[in-house]
Amino acid sequence: MALICFYLCVTLCSPLCNIITDDIIRIVPDVMAQNHDESSNNNHDVHSSNHGDPFATVFQIFTIILICAVIGRYIAHKLKQSPVLGELAIGIIVGAILYQTGAPTVTIIRHYDEVQKITQKVLYEHKGWKDAIDVTLGEANLPDKTVEKLERALLSESFPKYFNLARSVLLFSSLGVVLLLFMVGLECSLEEMKEVGGSATVVALLGVIIPFILGYATTLLILPVGIDSNVPIFIGATLCATSIGITARVFKDMNRLGMGEAKIVMSAAVLDDLFGLIILAIVTGIVTSGSIEVSTIVMIFLKASIFLSTVLFVGTKFLKQQIAFFSKLDQSHVRLIFPFSLLMILAWLADAIGLATIIGAFAAGLIIKEEYFTRHHGEHSVESIIAPIEGIFAPVFFVLMGLQVDVSVFTNMEVLVSGLALTIVAIIGKMAASLILKEGNNKLIVGIGLVPRGEVGLIFASIGRSIGVLDDSLFSVIIVVVLLTTMVTPPMLKWAIERKERSE
Repeated sequence: MALICFYLCVTLCSPLCNIITDDIIRIVPDVMAQNHDESSNNNHDVHSSNHGDPFATVFQIFTIILICAVIGRYIAHKLKQSPVLGELAIGIIVGAILYQTGAPTVTIIRHYDEVQKITQKVLYEHKGWKDAIDVTLGEANLPDKTVEKLERALLSESFPKYFNLARSVLLFSSLGVVLLLFMVGLECSLEEMKEVGGSATVVALLGVIIPFILGYATTLLILPVGIDSNVPIFIGATLCATSIGITARVFKDMNRLGMGEAKIVMSAAVLDDLFGLIILAIVTGIVTSGSIEVSTIVMIFLKASIFLSTVLFVGTKFLKQQIAFFSKLDQSHVRLIFPFSLLMILAWLADAIGLATIIGAFAAGLIIKEEYFTRHHGEHSVESIIAPIEGIFAPVFFVLMGLQVDVSVFTNMEVLVSGLALTIVAIIGKMAASLILKEGNNKLIVGIGLVPRGEVGLIFASIGRSIGVLDDSLFSVIIVVVLLTTMVTPPMLKWAIERKERSE
């Protein structure tokens, strides 16, 4: 409850315009006016959109995305692949079709960075909408066909409607990714992590350091000379984290979650994500600040460490009392409303101090414990209540990541070679980290278990794209790494487990 009060106080004391407005929203009326002057023959479309619920079309698009995700998961299941891979693949296919047909909303989503730059020029450089478009697209050096698609969407009288759709879908995607990281944190047990704490910590540290160094060095070798110095740093950081969901699914399907190697992998993967999130915060801060300074790195590391330490301390010492107080207000919905509110507050707070929202989401899941809630007969656990919500919104993130992949870059041999090289480095880095384990643990199982980048790699890639450090080609390179590491892990891990059991 104290966290909720703190959130409300800070929010109410903030400037109102920072809460309820956004740069693009402020200029939408001007865009409509300018486009009206340029295209007066299309008035019927504008007037026809003034009645009814403005978000009705959003519901339609959301439903289509969910259906696509279900189809993708079904196909992946038939091919004995990860559901994440199916959602990502279906997003790539649908996105390619819609983008080629010139769908305005897909065009805006795929080139959201350019749209934001255009609005910045209108707001702060006082350029006209058309002039801002011409300057921004000229600076972006995009292909002529891409420029035509963008101009068609941006100069349409229906641009506010298209942007509303794009922004709403991106909101659902953002909600999906924070719910996903919340569930990862919720499924982590600090007690079980302590059992294999020493081994898991060493493996996790090496599993972050080695891939980062290899990824950084490989990027310098394979990418053109003179590339932005932030790119190798960010790609190295992207290779650090492990997708715990994919590996956990394999162990669960084989009923091997109780084996020693599985516990080490799960604990190391959690620590990988934790270290990876801290590295992400540091790298993002370096990129946005425009320089690599020791003081900047130290400050961001301190902010991430202090944030996580404070959240864990407050969570273990005071969260039970806060939940008990909240239960008096609403006993029947406390398992839904309190965790969800905590997730939202910590995600916001992480962003407010310059960290990624997913750090706050992960921390929220980590401090929630089922024993903090008074359990009555027949009541569901927090995890079982939140899981269906996450199951609705998380697929939107994966489908949307696939939708933003430019499939034309896969015809570029340089992209494919770069993706394959980084995939090999990503596998070697995690396999090398397991060599430190003592005898008695199967190093092959642990190493393979840490290979998939999955949703975590996608999260890193999406953030890199949003802050402008990854262009379409580099974004697609990361997608290649995610696809390959996700595809090879389940069969390799199953083979390694069966190999160990045969030898015993």
